[in-house]
Amino acid sequence: MAQERKTNRMRLLHGQSARIAPVVGGPLGQPDPPEWLPPVGQEEWERVTEACATHPTWLQHGDVAILTAYCATWAIWLEAAQDVARRGALVPGRSSADAAGGEDGPRLVKNPAVQIARDAAAQLRALCRELGFSPDARRRVDVGDLDQDNDADRLLT
Repeated sequence: MAQERKTNRMRLLHGQSARIAPVVGGPLGQPDPPEWLPPVGQEEWERVTEACATHPTWLQHGDVAILTAYCATWAIWLEAAQDVARRGALVPGRSSADAAGGEDGPRLVKNPAVQIARDAAAQLRALCRELGFSPDARRRVDVGDLDQDNDADRLLT
């Protein structure tokens, strides 16, 4: 089993040098989302950039493309998941054979939104890992110092 990576603070406490993550264009801050993103994608952009603003070095300007892909995929997943919640995993078939069905009525087929939601969820997991949005990913990435003063931070730096 691989040994867990230490955060820079823990490395410094143990007398080791800190790992310096490359800065790609400087901190992202809280820019406006791309106008073409669907409204739910824009809301997710705002939520993520606001949450990451407490760690000014977390998102860099070089991360805009992957953040945009994450927000666009989020919008696709949400729409598909809402469709499955509204119509169910099985929907009446659209072909004439499905419509004729049998004595139980029209034949039910798998809702195409189920596959769309599954594909988008897999892509979201990969994008979340890249951006450090999961607990496991945050352990592996040094997201920088908090942008606020507290006693624990002062003790560890």
